[in-house]
Amino acid sequence: MTDDDLRAGDEDRDRTSATLREAYAEGRLDHDEFQGRLDRAQQAKTYGELAELTRDLPSTVPAAPVPMPDPAVVTSARERDRRKGLRAAWASWLGVSVMVNIIWFASWMGDGSAPYYWPIWVMGPWGGAMIIASLAGGKDD
Repeated sequence: MTDDDLRAGDEDRDRTSATLREAYAEGRLDHDEFQGRLDRAQQAKTYGELAELTRDLPSTVPAAPVPMPDPAVVTSARERDRRKGLRAAWASWLGVSVMVNIIWFASWMGDGSAPYYWPIWVMGPWGGAMIIASLAGGKDD
């Protein structure tokens, strides 16, 4: 006994009917041919009878499902990007702080008067905002 002689089940007939519907939707079968094959698919008793109905149709390979990203990987990537951004922001703050202190020091040495430490108005608010952002972590998601 060959595979074509084995009895087909309801699921096999449904699978063949779905293939026929797809072929009809793609324009591979006209309406009368589709109806005739669909009727014969529902009455088929063996795999051979079902195979005969789709033998002249190209086999369609279902597309592989698109894998969903692992939430843990997405979260760790987001956290890594956040930390990288914070490091860059702190580096900017440090660079500007050094620069305004050099300017303050140079003006103080050239003037000789009592120093007013104006760099605090640049470094203070910006640094405070940076501390808040660093402590907040990723809680704004």
